Amino acid sequence: MRVPVIAIACGLWSLTTRISSQELDPIINMCVRINHQSVVKNNTLYIDGGKQNFINVDGINQVGNITQGINTYLITVDLSESWDWKSNISENALIKTANPQTGTTPPVLDSASLFHGEDDDDNFYLWGGTTSYFNTSFPGFEGPTPSQYSLWSYNVVSQVWDQYDVTLDSPYRPSYGSYTEARDQGLAFYFNGQLDSGSSTETQSFGNDVKQFLEGMIVIDTKNQTARNLSTTAVVGDMPRTRGGMMYIDGIADKGILVQIGGNQKPVTNTTNTYTGDLLPMNEIDIFDISSLYNASTPDGAWYKQKTSGDTPQGRVDFCLVLATAPDGSSKNIYMYGGRGSKNAYFDDIWVLSIPSFTWTKVYQGSTPRYAHTCHRVGNRTMLTVGGAANTNYDSTPCDWETKGVGVLDMSDVTWGSVYNASAGDYMVPTLVAAKIGGTPSGGANMTTPTGGFDSAGLSELFSPPLNEASPASNTSIPLPVPSDSSTSSSPSSSSSTSKPQPNPHTAPIVGSLVGGVASIALAASLGFYYRRRIRGFFTGGDFPFQEMDTENKVAEEMMARSVCWELPAGDQPIELLSPSRESGSCRPPS
Repeated sequence: MRVPVIAIACGLWSLTTRISSQELDPIINMCVRINHQSVVKNNTLYIDGGKQNFINVDGINQVGNITQGINTYLITVDLSESWDWKSNISENALIKTANPQTGTTPPVLDSASLFHGEDDDDNFYLWGGTTSYFNTSFPGFEGPTPSQYSLWSYNVVSQVWDQYDVTLDSPYRPSYGSYTEARDQGLAFYFNGQLDSGSSTETQSFGNDVKQFLEGMIVIDTKNQTARNLSTTAVVGDMPRTRGGMMYIDGIADKGILVQIGGNQKPVTNTTNTYTGDLLPMNEIDIFDISSLYNASTPDGAWYKQKTSGDTPQGRVDFCLVLATAPDGSSKNIYMYGGRGSKNAYFDDIWVLSIPSFTWTKVYQGSTPRYAHTCHRVGNRTMLTVGGAANTNYDSTPCDWETKGVGVLDMSDVTWGSVYNASAGDYMVPTLVAAKIGGTPSGGANMTTPTGGFDSAGLSELFSPPLNEASPASNTSIPLPVPSDSSTSSSPSSSSSTSKPQPNPHTAPIVGSLVGGVASIALAASLGFYYRRRIRGFFTGGDFPFQEMDTENKVAEEMMARSVCWELPAGDQPIELLSPSRESGSCRPPS
């Protein structure tokens, strides 16, 4: 049974509020949902947190005023059977119940991450995020929480929440970082991010004037609920990043790679209240070798840079990524959808980055942008999009035309529809991509290296032999011992091509106080160094020393230059990194 949410005045925003006695339902009254987090597990889509606009519903029509608020529920969408979001999608809103051990309710966060966990794990995991002050008078709003037990799990069988202490050399939780998961290895990765006044009780003094970008990459062992903090100085220098995308790709090197794409950057010393800094170019990609974590010579892992070829997307933030592999394994194709750029640029396009050739191909251009959404590959060839807005004026613009907050893309035909097909056929490489990288929709890509070759011998070594000739990577989970000087982690005790309505026709797929503020900025500047701390100890072979942050020594250290260790073949010297319509040919109804 879903407990109704009662609307009250919106206080902070100049919107006309709903009648106070009107019930607000996160599904029925959904208008726009952004900055949420989502995950697919056991044939169910889970949507947590985020900002949400609500609207009156008269029968099946959205009418009247908009109320800004937050999503306090865990929303589920059944993926075990086919549905049409126009008529028979199965959605439910679950109340987020308290941890039975502590009585603590999971926080309502936005711009966090959800991780699937290993396939035999009944839990998924919530990490990071920030408390939104979108509307502090909205029912269910609670201020920031302490971040000591900032890793949460939700058991999809028992429907019980739990929490763990993995605070990693700082009591603060980041948000707006890029993240991905090697679920076959039980590892989750969270890259950079930011602190703001909603990060925790300790950062509330930041007020509206501070956004502190953070260095570092968090590696979470979901099997043991422990974590490790890696320096990212080698890849970002003193310019940490937010709002980019990261994708895990298996079958490359010994344990797969991470591909870091886009986002924005600004100096760690810049604490101004700007959501974005300089947009990262899309013609250069960062690659992380997961197996390097197990090598004593690379305690923070090994990063590489690679230039791309083909037409290049505009720099952007707040997009989403999914991955599909050619039937014969000859190419790994990362789909990038939507996002926003500089000067009020919003995108309704889809680009595919094909690896190992690192070639961009634009496969779709539309006219209804979307940013601050999430997306997932479900089944064999379907990309499911969740939420998003057309621009930052979503409080006064029409509601999401995808009225249930989900969209369906056939990744092979690159066509949009409202129907999710639970038994869709095998994935095939889009014809536009095959024309670029060679081969056919079934595979056979003949571009096995980037145009001009790999940018370093070490990166070339990761891709040898070529993908369609490589043996499967060794991605099984192995025991990850904790160093003797750190404690173990603890829980606190006690698509279809049918027509899809759209507002505009799409083109066809293309081929505090002043004193307090000063103190807050000083605090933020010091916190900016918290990811820079050197990992305690080294490790060899299969030892992977995850460690939980101890509760002492939380004073941030000053940034220092450190050399970059690279795993390169003999003879290479270590080097430092330089810093149609959306529905198969039919059009949306005219606006």
